[in-house]
This record gives sequence, C-alpha cells and structure tokens, in this order.
Amino acid sequence: MVEVVARHGFAPTTVRELVTLAGVSKSTFYDHFGSKEECFLAAFDRISAELTAEVTAAYEDAEDPSARPAAALRRFMDLVMEEPHRAAFVTVDSFTLGTAALARRERVWEACEAMVSRYFSEAEPEAAVSEHAVRAIITGTTGVIYRHLRAGTTEELPELVKPLIRWALSYAKPDSEVVRRAVVAAEQPLPPSPATETEALPWTEPPDSPRSRATLSQRERIIRGAARVVAERGYGALSIPAISAAAGTSNQTFYEHFKSKRDPFLAAYENLSSAALEASSAPLQEEHAGPEALGRGLRTLTEYLAANPIYAKLAFFELPTAGPPALDRADRTMDLLISFLEPGRAPEGIGGPAPRVVLDATTAGIWFLIQREIGSDRADSLPELAPEMARLALAPLA
Repeated sequence: MVEVVARHGFAPTTVRELVTLAGVSKSTFYDHFGSKEECFLAAFDRISAELTAEVTAAYEDAEDPSARPAAALRRFMDLVMEEPHRAAFVTVDSFTLGTAALARRERVWEACEAMVSRYFSEAEPEAAVSEHAVRAIITGTTGVIYRHLRAGTTEELPELVKPLIRWALSYAKPDSEVVRRAVVAAEQPLPPSPATETEALPWTEPPDSPRSRATLSQRERIIRGAARVVAERGYGALSIPAISAAAGTSNQTFYEHFKSKRDPFLAAYENLSSAALEASSAPLQEEHAGPEALGRGLRTLTEYLAANPIYAKLAFFELPTAGPPALDRADRTMDLLISFLEPGRAPEGIGGPAPRVVLDATTAGIWFLIQREIGSDRADSLPELAPEMARLALAPLA
C-alpha cells in the first residue's frame, strides 16, 4: 500500500495492483481487508504507531528535561528524511481520504499533545498554555513537514528544529499588548449585514429549486450541484450523473460547460474561497490597520465558515481528495490564510518579520484547529475560537 500510494496516490490505487505488488491473491487480500481504504488505514495505524514510539523514546531518553522537545522533534525530522514515503503516507496522503482518516489522525495528534502538555507542566508549570495552543504546536509542526515532503526539500528539516522550538515556546508567554488588542477585536461579533434586493442566492438553496432556476445560469447550477453532492456525500460519490441530478440539468448540458466532474467542483471551491478571503481580508486593507484588524479578519473568516457549511466541508475536508491539482489549491489557500503576516504586509505594531517556517507552522496550526471543529460538527462554534486564533497568529511575532 505504501509503495503504490507513493507512486500515484490513493485514489488511482486498485486492489489488483496491491495484490500484484504484494504477491498474494485477491481472495487473500479480502481475507484481511474489506476494501483498499481499510488496508490504507491499517497501514496508517502501523506507521504512525512506529513513528510515535520512536519520537516518544527520543523525548524520554534526553537527560536534560529542557532539551526533550528538541530531541523529540529532531528524531522526527530524521525519520522523515530516512523514510520519506512512510512519512508522506501519514502526513500527506492521509488527507486525500477526506474524513475517512480523521479519527486516525486525531488519535496520533492526541498522543503527541499529551507529550507537549507534559513538557509544559513540568518545565513551565506557571505558563497557561491552552489546549488549542498545544494542538497548534503539533499540527503546525506536521504542516511544516507536509510542506517539505510535497516540495521534495526534506533535507532542510534539521535546520528548522530550533526555530520551531522557539515558535512553540512562544505560546507559554503571557499575552503582550499587541496580542490582547487583537484578541479583544476577535471577540466582537460582526454587525448584521443589511439585506438588499440584489443579495446573492445562498449556496444552501437547492440548485434545482424554482428560485435557483429563475436566478442562476445552467453553468452556475452545475457548479452548485457539484458542491452539494460533495458536501453531502463526499468527493468519492461525485459523478456527472449525480451532478446533473442535483443541478436539474442533463448530462449533455454538463458537457457543454465542463470536461470532467472535477472541473465544477474546483470552480465551486474557487468561487466560495474568493468570497471568504475577500471578506476576511477587508479589515486588513484599511489604512493604518493594526492588530485589531487581524482580530476582525479572523472573526469575519470564522463567521463566514459558520454561515457557509458547504464551503467549510469543501475547503477543509474534500478539496485534498480531488487529486494533486486540488492539493495545490489547498496549499495556496493556506498561504492566503495568514499572508497578511508576511514581511511588508503585517499590520502596524505587530512586530518584526517572521521566518517562513513560523508562518507555515502558524498557518497549519490555525487551519487544523478549524478543521477539527468542522469535523466534529461544531462549525457553528468557530466564531468563539476567533480570539484564540488571533492569539495563535500573533504570539510568535509579538
């Protein structure tokens, strides 16, 4: 399974290819696994358990308690470089299964979080490090490794240990004034938008309803139909007949506008993503924007996600399942999530420029915090986490 996925990803993998490579029969395969997905998850469990055991041993073996986080992280980086296919299997390829691998990743992250929490309780007993910050440290580090595995630059990982440790320890410090200003702004609900006669039809409206037929073009209905199928049943259930049925159009009409099932799905994602980023970045475009603008931007983003469950599901779960082009789009969206913290773009008073690895880790930490809430059917509560996201974004800089 690991070798086949390393060749061309999970989606194109077939049981025939697996049994040929393993030198067993199909009947033998089905004696052990009910499907290729079940086999993938079994491999994920085996590899993640082995990696976690190695990292935990490195943590425990460090004689100096203050050196334990660096020892554990350094060992993880070494394992990634030694066996990149295994590392990519759990940190990259597992995301292409959508929600199917979510529970597995949660178990691994929870084990690592316990180690981080233990370190803070022993080495920084007076520090009030929130559970969200602990989660961000683990998922942010995973996000950095994900980036380097996808880019083929794992040889750079050892030199990132020190800046990542400094980044993680920044969450043990009391909030600075800059952080407090952003947090207070993120706590404030957005004022209700006045209704207008030209207000766009919400994406929750069925694309084949009378209102949709009267308001939207056939192309727009097909795009919304694809989004609806994926949000309700997952990308694996997406097909041209399913899209046409949801949109209330024919297959022939579909081919007049698109060549493949992935095209309208990606168009839906781009449409919704542009609206989300435009809304959340608006406060940061204001003249003399300060930390408060960052807080308002994160509040806007979380309220948008809470109000648009279709986009939340597409962006944070289903997008990676649509293959490498979709993964590239997901990476670009991650970049945009806190691109306003890049040198030359940060609001006034936030502090000096951050190393690229800090931006990548912070972005991933916030991203996975959002994903966890959506995956746990708590998207409605995301605005309540906007203050914590502001803290995660600014603590390493301020």
